[in-house]
Amino acid sequence: MIATNHKLSLGLVKKLAIRWLGLVSLVILAGCSTKVTVDADIPRPLVEKVPLNVHVKFTDEFRNHVYEENEKKRSLSSLDLAQAQMQMFSAVFSTLTNLVSADDPSKDLTVVPEVLDFQYTAPNETKLKQYEIFLKYRIKLLKSDDSSLADWVVKGYGKTPTALLTSAPQAFNSAANVALRDVGAQLATRFPGQRKIKAMIASKTEQKEQAPLAASVENQQENGYAQQTEGNQDD
Repeated sequence: MIATNHKLSLGLVKKLAIRWLGLVSLVILAGCSTKVTVDADIPRPLVEKVPLNVHVKFTDEFRNHVYEENEKKRSLSSLDLAQAQMQMFSAVFSTLTNLVSADDPSKDLTVVPEVLDFQYTAPNETKLKQYEIFLKYRIKLLKSDDSSLADWVVKGYGKTPTALLTSAPQAFNSAANVALRDVGAQLATRFPGQRKIKAMIASKTEQKEQAPLAASVENQQENGYAQQTEGNQDD
């Protein structure tokens, strides 16, 4: 009986020790304020290119966007998302459209992304064994003359279980990349379906289809004029 109780006691001690070590690891992983610069890992979307010439405009605010935490007790002190989010938007629109410069005369559209919101959670705040990041962007669409065409809001969410990671920066970096990929996937699939974009694509497609016909008619007219001129000369 004593031996059995001893075995039970050892088993209980081991369970408590494992649980204590898990709690300690969470505190170490998420208990200190962390500075993070997101290292982008954004694949190009597998989408069909649309017949639009697009300029993606990154404002100074967007190029230098860094989240600064005001509450000292929270897990992050700052998170630099600037380069990563520019890489994501560039990857999406370079695959989806023909990228052109701001002053290109063939430009159909300008896309101007804007950060509306950034939020995060960490294990020591939620008691969940995961890091979460929430992103919110406004996508402004401008016509070729830079007048407003439309805009819409895109949200992204990313999470990373602590079991897969060894440090808070790594966890935040991973969650941020998942959130950026979420935004990128929505941009790639929803952009062509926007009502005004859909109309522009249809118009460009129609122009492209009519171009050979117009050229053929013009050639026929030129040939007819040339033959008429030759006939007049023979007379």
